Amino acid sequence: MIDNGPLPTPYSPPWVRLPEPYVDAVALRLAAGGVAVLDHWNDPMDPRDATVIVRGCDGGRLRFVWDEESGWRYGPMDDEGWAPLQDTRYLPGGLLPDPGEVAAAVRGVLAGRGAGVSERPRYRSFRDYGDGFDARLAAYSAVVAG
Repeated sequence: MIDNGPLPTPYSPPWVRLPEPYVDAVALRLAAGGVAVLDHWNDPMDPRDATVIVRGCDGGRLRFVWDEESGWRYGPMDDEGWAPLQDTRYLPGGLLPDPGEVAAAVRGVLAGRGAGVSERPRYRSFRDYGDGFDARLAAYSAVVAG
């Protein structure tokens, strides 16, 4: 793991943005693999999460959401942009799978394979400061402001 220096203080602006390079890497891997990434963004708080919207094979939109407690989940989006909770599925791969693994799982979902599970995994709590997770996120960034 690359040592990017001291980690940001929880709830500081740099800490809130720690997931951005990871999710950017996932979006880039998806696009490089031919997946139409329509948008992606960071949502900063409790738990930190991020969203990637892709175009499905049927022309519809799928929302893939990563959060710092449960990893990646997805669901089809309705006309208002929501993914019904009963249609949400969690991807395998753990809390912070490699962006290439996420891209492969998303391509599998788009091809009708690897539907995931409906039961929410819980790998950690967003309150677990100092458990090493922020260092794993920081490894996706060239520079982490302290």
